[in-house]
Amino acid sequence: MKVVTWNINGIRAFRGGIKKVLDSLDADVICIQETKVTRDLLDERIAIVDGYNSYFSYSRGRSGYSGVATYCKDRGTPFAAEEGLTGLLVNHKDAVGCYGDHTEFSSEELQLLDNEGRAVITQHKIKCQDKEKTLTVINVYCPRADPEKPERKRFKLQFYNLLQSRAEAVLKDGSHVIVLGDINTSHRPIDHCDPSEIDDFGENPGRKWLNGFLYSDKQEEGSDEEEHDKECEETDPLHGGKFVDTFRFFHPTRINAFTCWSTLTGARQTNYGTRIDYIFADCQLAKEQFVGADIMPEVEGSDHCPVWGQLSCSLISSPKPPPFCTRYLPEFAGKQQKLSRFLVKVDQKSAQSEQKNALPGSQEEEERRENLNPSGAANISVKKRSLTSDLVPPKGKKTKTVNASSKPKGNLLAFFKSKTKNVNQCEKPLNLDEAAKPPITEEVFSVTDTKSENPELISDGSSQQCSTADTDQHMNTKHSIPQPTVMQSDAKKGTSSVFWKSVLHGPPAPPCCKVHEEPCVLRTVKKEGPNMGKQFFVCARPQGHASNPEARCNFFAWVGKAK
Repeated sequence: MKVVTWNINGIRAFRGGIKKVLDSLDADVICIQETKVTRDLLDERIAIVDGYNSYFSYSRGRSGYSGVATYCKDRGTPFAAEEGLTGLLVNHKDAVGCYGDHTEFSSEELQLLDNEGRAVITQHKIKCQDKEKTLTVINVYCPRADPEKPERKRFKLQFYNLLQSRAEAVLKDGSHVIVLGDINTSHRPIDHCDPSEIDDFGENPGRKWLNGFLYSDKQEEGSDEEEHDKECEETDPLHGGKFVDTFRFFHPTRINAFTCWSTLTGARQTNYGTRIDYIFADCQLAKEQFVGADIMPEVEGSDHCPVWGQLSCSLISSPKPPPFCTRYLPEFAGKQQKLSRFLVKVDQKSAQSEQKNALPGSQEEEERRENLNPSGAANISVKKRSLTSDLVPPKGKKTKTVNASSKPKGNLLAFFKSKTKNVNQCEKPLNLDEAAKPPITEEVFSVTDTKSENPELISDGSSQQCSTADTDQHMNTKHSIPQPTVMQSDAKKGTSSVFWKSVLHGPPAPPCCKVHEEPCVLRTVKKEGPNMGKQFFVCARPQGHASNPEARCNFFAWVGKAK
């Protein structure tokens, strides 16, 4: 049996299709995090994949946020599955159960912890040395603690405690347990690219929780696997939890083994990252059944890389997927839905409170005035319409422009005649000798030029009308237009470009960094504070350790002060 976990940073980002990705991972149970889909965005190509059965959890509050999914091969179909850690989202039978102690949480806190789509649990049957056992796989996407939002730090610790309570309750019930996913905390200094840059590294609340959750927290980097096995055999309360980090179980001293890198700084090129994606297993399962675990940094497509674990036991497939499987959703099962499914009952009190606490805005203020004083608002709107109706035509209606001049318009060729004194005079009719002359080439001058060079073609002042000469003149003027028009347009473009260049200055020329002597890149401060919106230059190379000469140097200069 093989399990894989991967934070894919958006399930719809894979152009080749999710099946191609799943087949390339070649695992029986594939747990993905940060799908960024809600149920309304979930399409059949993602939900129903040939050869797999899937189980999704979505964020209830935000679209394009969080979300986890577990794909199981048909040969490893689970016997039970459910969404969330609290049990509040379960509305069907064949659930996993064993929810642990929730006395430290309020009902509102429990609902919020499961409201962001961060957990999917599947329960399988495995065959270990001719013995049938139960294995529960908990796929989680733990919250990130935003430094600027203290409430999120508390939320993250609450989620950790809830996860530990559920996992230990399932383990106590007699099932083996695997907890895997994006835990969003690097455990030890060996799991971080630059732990010296973090003040009080070991005092981080997330790391303290991992110390209590994992059994081998006291294991030193130089200890060997035999000592580690002895620790697992003896359940000592001094060693904390009941689970093992399977990667460190097989690779206790490997350095530079990271699973997440910053895409903004190109840190993956220099392997300047952290290891925050794990496969945890209970001690007995890790010792008896796990034969290997490792990371897959060569697999791209996300800011994280997959992590795999291999077990010696084999899966026993359920004859049919549990009710939580996505193929049973009405939109994919081909069942006709009732109209009432699309309607949600709204509490009038909450609706009134939302109106009172509505966000300020010009349009909303106008609507509020209309609600408070509809007659006055109507009078104001009538005045506005009376003032603007004569000036601005209504949208979507074509208006005819009336020309004040009653003079009839001439034909199109009249606009191309040269404005000279003799423009109303016609030319003499051509005689046979002139008709025998070779035709005029494309490079023909304007009418005024023709007058100076061919005086015999110009009328001697008589008022005789001559249609033939007039037609000839129009033909000549048609050929004479393009050259001066192009020159004028080029001249206008030249003057306008000079004007705009003098008004709009482009980005400043980047300085060169002092170490590599390469042009820097321009960045903008997006963090709220006194420097928000300001621009600065930094080295263009990817971020890396200070000892790496190929990584970014410490050059920094504000725009305007760079030299």
